[in-house]
Amino acid sequence: MVRHIIMMPFFAWGHLRPQCALAVTLVRRYTDLVLSFLCEVDFAQRAKDEMPRQCVSEDERTALLSRIRVIAYGNPQPPLTPELEAMVMLMDPRHLISPTLETCADGVEVVGNLMGEHAFVDKLGTAWGPVGALPRLVIVDVMMGNLFLPVKDMYNVWVFLWWFGSTTSLTRGYAPLKYGGRAVGYAAECEAIFADEGRRAGRPFGDIARDVWIRDSRFSNDIIKLAGLPPYFQWEDTPQDCWHPLFYQCLAVGARVVAAVDGFLMPTLEELEPEAHRDMIQWARPRRVLCLGPQLPPALLAEGAWESTELLAKLEVNYHAPAANADINGHAHGHTNGYANGHTNNGHTNGDANGEAKEPEEVAAKSGAHGHKNGESSNTPLDPAIAFLDTALAEHGPNSALYISFGSIFFPPEVHIKILFETLLTLEKPMPFVMTLSTGRLADELTAALAASGRGIVVPWAPQQALLSHPGLGWMLTHCGGGATFESLSSGVPVIGWPFMGDQSQHALWVSQVLDTGFDLIQVRTGAPGLPALRGDAATGGTQIAGTEAAVREELVGVLQTAQGKEGARKRENARRIREMILKGVQKGGSAERALGELDFII
Repeated sequence: MVRHIIMMPFFAWGHLRPQCALAVTLVRRYTDLVLSFLCEVDFAQRAKDEMPRQCVSEDERTALLSRIRVIAYGNPQPPLTPELEAMVMLMDPRHLISPTLETCADGVEVVGNLMGEHAFVDKLGTAWGPVGALPRLVIVDVMMGNLFLPVKDMYNVWVFLWWFGSTTSLTRGYAPLKYGGRAVGYAAECEAIFADEGRRAGRPFGDIARDVWIRDSRFSNDIIKLAGLPPYFQWEDTPQDCWHPLFYQCLAVGARVVAAVDGFLMPTLEELEPEAHRDMIQWARPRRVLCLGPQLPPALLAEGAWESTELLAKLEVNYHAPAANADINGHAHGHTNGYANGHTNNGHTNGDANGEAKEPEEVAAKSGAHGHKNGESSNTPLDPAIAFLDTALAEHGPNSALYISFGSIFFPPEVHIKILFETLLTLEKPMPFVMTLSTGRLADELTAALAASGRGIVVPWAPQQALLSHPGLGWMLTHCGGGATFESLSSGVPVIGWPFMGDQSQHALWVSQVLDTGFDLIQVRTGAPGLPALRGDAATGGTQIAGTEAAVREELVGVLQTAQGKEGARKRENARRIREMILKGVQKGGSAERALGELDFII
């Protein structure tokens, strides 16, 4: 008998990628399960390209991916030009909806076809037939409320929320106010201020939404207390000046999503956040909270991960490159994920640019993964970031290098990047580094100084999961998004946190103050000028943020030198212990496997 579930991921890579891994985890665990993976048309191919990385063999790719139906829906997104971005930033956040209502309506229609066991054709021209079983469960992203909420109203189906970060970050976002949550009542508070001329003070609604996001009067003493974290000031959730109108929808619509779901799937482990987990059970009850562990390729959650990551690096999806098969005509490589016409399709392929089908191992061999390992040459050069870490390992030893990534959206002020580079290029003990630059730019003088030093490289993209398993890598400097946080912990790599907003702040505090596997930068913060961070002696008001270049430079020099010394080595050992805890939790008989088994009674 076949079982059937639906997933509704959000398109942002930090959301989409772990949900691709979750899809493979689910069909691996439940061998009679067919999974309909609804993906916006612009991102369906990237989802298909990511899923093979989650399989341990070609046999598993054939067996598992044939039961995942990546269904493209919605309308293509317009290019985000500077003019469009400027217009978006001025919009009333109540009217900025992503995905668009038109795309969500198309998604609702797709769900109707799945619920009615109807044949249909998706937005990439793939024909889908009946599965032979009605969906029993929908797994939804918190950003997908405008698609999910109508579905919830129309169909009697279980719905679980997939969260992308730590338990404390979900609690801070969406728990009731008394547990430290912020979303419940956020929209109503913004509307109340806007309606009161005195409190409004001439501000447009977008400015009110931003100001309440930073400092909500409902927290009378400004201190946030979350189970499992030290207390902190509420404005520390906005450590950088990076408000976006979509943040309003994240809380306003997200609160309705969290209130409507029947349970929660988390990428953490109970044993990683025991106090936060117990607290969430209290505020979420009677709904289930299932901790499934980090959703990563099995090769990265195994001893000797470096033996596999070279191959994985060659197959890693470059999310920021043009999609290989994003257009309906399909000029580049593609594959199908099965049950397209109601029966199994084992024709999964992973092709090259001219459409010739290649298996993943063949692609890796062609690109030089195996050639690198045994010293053979290849027509395609080794990934430059991997090659740089190889050199760093040979010249400076294990754990000597730093990987810098602020994700696909965030980037520090130019003056802070200049200070960071100047610090790295003048450290007495070299700390070779790789930096990804998917947004922002480097000044010409920094580019020239970097080239002259030989101490680092800047690349537009790097295979992050592979880098984190490289023996030459010692640290990651990161914005502490959910993906980076759990990938670094799962690889045993300590971090230097440079958070920008939201969940990143809780992750940075968690790894630095609770897990003790990293540092949390304070002086680089620009989000609440003149306001302190609650570190050190709370009685004296915490740590003042000077806002000067000298303070930023002093902090960076101190943290980087400390990372190279005994304290850094101690934190690395802590990170390795956390990795061992994660490996134990996700292996057979571990807490994550037991939690996954609890879905059996639902699906």
